[in-house]
Amino acid sequence: MKKSFLVAIAAVGLVLGGCASQPQPYAFVVDQDKVTTADSLKRQQRHVAHVVWVNPPVRKVALTEQP
Repeated sequence: MKKSFLVAIAAVGLVLGGCASQPQPYAFVVDQDKVTTADSLKRQQRHVAHVVWVNPPVRKVALTEQP
């Protein structure tokens, strides 16, 4: 029982470690179009005082290869 549990833990560790070591072909950047839209809506309404982005809207951007 202990041996199979340790083998399962080791297998999960290898799989998770392999997935984490792969380079990501993309990055997340702040989506300025959505931020600008929200800011312009804020300026049009009098009852909205100030917007603080806790999690700003992001978009996925492909990374280019460095020469």
